[in-house]
Amino acid sequence: MATETAEDRLRQLEVLFSYGSSEKGSYSVETLLDVLLLLYDECCNSTLRRDKNVSEFIEHGKSSFTKGETMV
Repeated sequence: MATETAEDRLRQLEVLFSYGSSEKGSYSVETLLDVLLLLYDECCNSTLRRDKNVSEFIEHGKSSFTKGETMV
């Protein structure tokens, strides 16, 4: 179980995506968004959709991940 707050984890992600890590280099925000879109698509098109957490993720992201909408 993580003892860090959500704000601390967000700051760590921002640093990783802004400056990269010494081991693997940096990633762009577009890469993160692509990964989230891929995860959403896979969750919608699989039998995992029946799982409570997956279905909540789908419902939460439905308005942001549908075609024609932009995430801001």
